[in-house]
Amino acid sequence: MSRDASLAGFKGLHWRDGFLTATRLLVLLALFALALGFVAKALSDVVDRPAFAAIERSGANEWTEILATLTKMGNVPQTQRLAAVLAIVMAIWFWRRGERWWMPIVVFPAAWGVARIFQFGVAGIVDRDRDAIAIIGTNVGAFPSGGVLRIIVVTGVAVFLAAQYGGISKAWEKRGYVLVAILGLAEAYFRTRLNQHWLTDVISGFIIGWLFLGVVIATVKAFDPRPHMELDDELVAEYTALADEGASEG
Repeated sequence: MSRDASLAGFKGLHWRDGFLTATRLLVLLALFALALGFVAKALSDVVDRPAFAAIERSGANEWTEILATLTKMGNVPQTQRLAAVLAIVMAIWFWRRGERWWMPIVVFPAAWGVARIFQFGVAGIVDRDRDAIAIIGTNVGAFPSGGVLRIIVVTGVAVFLAAQYGGISKAWEKRGYVLVAILGLAEAYFRTRLNQHWLTDVISGFIIGWLFLGVVIATVKAFDPRPHMELDDELVAEYTALADEGASEG
């Protein structure tokens, strides 16, 4: 196959549409997240401190020791490694299918990195009181829960890319998103039960995580609106030209 055919997987992309979609939606999401953050701060004495005190009274036990291990799935190193493994595995999968193999290599780190910057930016502006919270080692606020946001984004991106380029059925796509929701809710519960976040932090992290995933999905679809058709058109044209050339020679 010619060099033009081998480059078919990089054609049909809408760079401007993708950039504008990402920019607009991220600005809107940032405004929403900030508004949600200040609402959460206003609810601190009504919701967060009573919930924190009730959990504190329940104390630690064997169950919380288990949760202390399970909740690490949303930590920075763990989600980084998960995103890297998923990117490599899915790139090989798409390459074998003749799809845009490079898409997972780009989307996973971009989504993870932007989500991290986004969460830090919102946390810094909202600047929640962290005096009673158990998390150590960061000088910004706890809003929203980064662990909940990250696990939803990383696993949600995997489901979306599998549906968009991997050819999984709608039924399996729905099951995948149910699993994403379960993981997000589990991480929210882990962090709350361990008093590592205010209750409204984890609720907001769950909401913002899904909205951020929506931004990623909309951006990729704007950037690559015809993921299969553009590639197929190029290959069909290439094969047609080769067939015509063979016929004329015969």
